Amino acid sequence: MPRISLKGLLVASFLSLGLVLMAAYSMISKDYFIRGLDASMAANMEKTARTFLRLVGPEQQRQGQEFSGFYLAKDWQRMPDYVRQSFAQPPTEPALLYKASDGGGFRRPERMVFLMRYDTQEGPLYIARELTPPVKSTVVHATVRQNRQFMLTVSLVVLGFIALISWLLLRHVSRPMAALRAWTHALDRDKLAQPVPDFAYPELNELAELIRTSLSSVQAALERERRFLRHASHELRTPISTIRSNVELQRKLTARQATDEAQQAILDRIDRASLTMQHLTETLLWLNHQPDEPLQAQDVDLARLVRELADEMAYLLTGKPVRTRIVTSPFTCALPLIPARIVLGNLIRNAYQHCWHDSVRIEQHGARIVIRNPVGLENPDDSDLQQQTGYGLGLELTEQLSQRLGWRYHHALRDGVYQAEVEVCPASY
Repeated sequence: MPRISLKGLLVASFLSLGLVLMAAYSMISKDYFIRGLDASMAANMEKTARTFLRLVGPEQQRQGQEFSGFYLAKDWQRMPDYVRQSFAQPPTEPALLYKASDGGGFRRPERMVFLMRYDTQEGPLYIARELTPPVKSTVVHATVRQNRQFMLTVSLVVLGFIALISWLLLRHVSRPMAALRAWTHALDRDKLAQPVPDFAYPELNELAELIRTSLSSVQAALERERRFLRHASHELRTPISTIRSNVELQRKLTARQATDEAQQAILDRIDRASLTMQHLTETLLWLNHQPDEPLQAQDVDLARLVRELADEMAYLLTGKPVRTRIVTSPFTCALPLIPARIVLGNLIRNAYQHCWHDSVRIEQHGARIVIRNPVGLENPDDSDLQQQTGYGLGLELTEQLSQRLGWRYHHALRDGVYQAEVEVCPASY
């Protein structure tokens, strides 16, 4: 369901308020008009009753007769049939106008009967009048028409005035809100350091200051994290290089003299750990690479790179009953070598680390690389891994790198087989 905007809500609210006010005042105007007619009728009936009592004798007053357009009688039974049919009982309250009509709802009545009781010293005097279409007053018709026209004119003026006020108010309020929205979308590192512009209203200024403060805190935290990763990664490169240099030196020394298998195993573990640290350091360094700095692309033999990385990671399968099946096809394209090594190396490393039986299958056809490995319960951690969409930091970094490079990357776990797929996109880096 589409959500209404704040501007649309305010417009609808003002229009609804205007319509409600128009309807209310129209009903009040109609009620006042009818009350005015009733008061005029009651005043005429009272005046006619006083004149009737002064000019007509007592016997004629009791018998009843037409007088000045009204029927007057002191005896209720002498009142015309249309009066006694409209009112079952004689009126009990003096100087109170009683009305009866055949209309209802919005239907215009065709017949109306007015009745009033006028008390005298000799008793009540009943005065009535029947109005039907042939005898309706033209003055009343003209008054009704004038009242309707006046009410319509006032309603249109009020509606136009409300619409004008609404437009001016929305225009006056929407401009600062639009400016706040544009300012928020345009916020960057430089604008966060600048003072907040004036948005005309204290509430909007306070909201803008809250936004700037929150984003500044987030920006500062990101800067601290990025600075720490950059410095830590740079600092780690030197000891890692020293470890790997000494490992190579130790290998050359042990090649000249006989060493037992335990010493060789220790050396291999140090070599593998230093290689893993080197790959992780390169990944973190590249993640801190500034997006606006161009990447140096070079022609890369993708098939050769895949096989080279698979050989480098082969130590992860040592002692496991796991086979490796690699299928590649010749394909060369221009790619940034270090990010490509990081992405493919992470995928192959995770497949080797978390495969404990059967085989790891690596396929490369053109720019598309697919890596499949079974996930079995031989590894005590595999029951938890099956509930995940990745294998930790390696694949998380791989996903971030793929997004930065614009490569298509997908991974899924189906029927106990984990599949990672990446399609490199040669482009101008």
